[in-house]
Amino acid sequence: MKYVLLLTDFSDIARNAIIYALNMLKNEHLYYKLVNTYDLEFSGSPYVMQVKDELAEESIKGLNNELQLIHRLFPGVRVELASRFGSLIEVIQEEVKDYNPDLIVLGNKGESAIEHFLLGSNAYEIIKRINKPLLVVPKGAHFIKPEKIVFATDLNDFKSDDVIRPVRDIVMYFNAQLLFIHVLEESDKDRFEAENKILSHFPDIKSAFYYLQGDNVAKRICDFVDEQGAGMVIMIRHNKSFFERIIYTSTTKQMILHPKHTLVVLHDEVCED
Repeated sequence: MKYVLLLTDFSDIARNAIIYALNMLKNEHLYYKLVNTYDLEFSGSPYVMQVKDELAEESIKGLNNELQLIHRLFPGVRVELASRFGSLIEVIQEEVKDYNPDLIVLGNKGESAIEHFLLGSNAYEIIKRINKPLLVVPKGAHFIKPEKIVFATDLNDFKSDDVIRPVRDIVMYFNAQLLFIHVLEESDKDRFEAENKILSHFPDIKSAFYYLQGDNVAKRICDFVDEQGAGMVIMIRHNKSFFERIIYTSTTKQMILHPKHTLVVLHDEVCED
């Protein structure tokens, strides 16, 4: 890993995610790019250019304030600032094209409705449309070195070993135990064969498979993470139906605790939505 993109809207939630990531990666020699986007919700007004200039000025001011805080907490960290005009998704897509980050970090406001699992709407839109590894940090989360990392799997093998290299890197970096979990379905294939294929990508890593039952997939995963005391959840979005079964598991009004688990999302391929 070399380049990390940090997204900010100058909120406490975004700032917390940045601090989380810098603590998590503090022993790595990385280049960071701190990005803020601003946009106009209206057009055709004679004051558009004036408003745009004012927004640009506020954006640059905010970025410099964030940089001062970062340097107070993490002296010497290398951070480039980027103030960008446009929609969040379009700006991120351009940054990915030009900067090619190894990781994108974003905060999550922490929706408590079960149909949002660990994600707010902005985070989910980024996951759907940005084909890069993502670190999604819930509101109020503080980095603690994880002893256990949960990997939610659909038991399918990966299209490329490169896809899961970040998983190995993370697990080995923290010397953590990797816990694979799968919520059982009627269409499940031979589990023994599937386990062997998946484990072949993780030699010399302490791991175990767990199988859960229940229709409320998101809640079962959250409960499992709590029971195990795991510090992080990893998912690979290579099967859109499985991924959305977790993120939008139902339209029920049932509520769960405010999410508190950090989520790493990887992409096996670009999923069209």
